[in-house]
Amino acid sequence: MMRALFKNRQVPISPRYYVLVRDKWAKKMSALTLNLSKKVLVFYLILFVLIYAGISLYILYNALWSKEHKERRAGIAPDHLIVIKPSIDTSNQPALSKTEFENAARFRIYLDSIKKSTEQEKRIDSLHEKRAGH
Repeated sequence: MMRALFKNRQVPISPRYYVLVRDKWAKKMSALTLNLSKKVLVFYLILFVLIYAGISLYILYNALWSKEHKERRAGIAPDHLIVIKPSIDTSNQPALSKTEFENAARFRIYLDSIKKSTEQEKRIDSLHEKRAGH
């Protein structure tokens, strides 16, 4: 039941719909600006650009340098957000000894060297399938 709620439900929209909406928008805007002179249209364009540039700069200023915004922000205390579960906790597990690490490294080099021959490649692939990540 819950899985059905979160499924991606995209309804394919026909490209004809976009063309229809674009044409209607163009006709409506043409009808609104039909009686305006070129100077008035340029004035409205400049006014539009200045207003939205001002709004954008105001938002940018508030996001970066406003003292109010920094005071309102709550600090994050990670000690109550992070819970270390015993199954994930690796602090009590001993690290590999130097000889174990060297043996593992030599074995990895050996596997890489025999991987070049085609008859041994099947064995290596089966090893990787059975011991993935090791």
